[in-house]
Amino acid sequence: MKITLAGSPGSGKSTLRQMLAEHYGLSTKGTGDFMRKLSRQYGYSDITQFLVEYVSEHPEVDHQVDDEQRVFGQGNDDFVLDAHLGFHFVPDSIRICLICDLKEAASRILNDTERTTEDATTISDSIDSSQKRRDTMRKNYMSLYQVDIDDYSNFDLVMDTSTLSSAEVFDRVSTFIDARNS
Repeated sequence: MKITLAGSPGSGKSTLRQMLAEHYGLSTKGTGDFMRKLSRQYGYSDITQFLVEYVSEHPEVDHQVDDEQRVFGQGNDDFVLDAHLGFHFVPDSIRICLICDLKEAASRILNDTERTTEDATTISDSIDSSQKRRDTMRKNYMSLYQVDIDDYSNFDLVMDTSTLSSAEVFDRVSTFIDARNS
């Protein structure tokens, strides 16, 4: 089973990725993890600043990440891929998009002690950063691939996680997956 997760920052993609992997016995891959690692390597402490200032001017970074997704999707059968363009590069996957209210997402990001590449210290800064990151990714992907990450027709399931716990998101998504695979 191939599952791709996309969506806004702070919507719960990474948490859902782990829950789905454990439940279905799938391997995982997250392009955000790779981009965060790259941002640190290039001397950026903030992922948004890295995307806006560096990646936007160096499309080879996006191409490298996207080629990795394509190869991973073609060479593996049982995985959860957390990647904004996973739906595009792994078209035979179950394509899920999580969305979240900006204020709620900003709060989640600020309270996530595992995130080490986010410099925002207030809800307002986190909202601005998340919006800037999303806008930059959307612009870059439209320019590189003519793919709109905000076109929900690209997905099999779109879920607003703003008022849901991670357990509720998992229950709804796994119910959808089970019904689809029966």
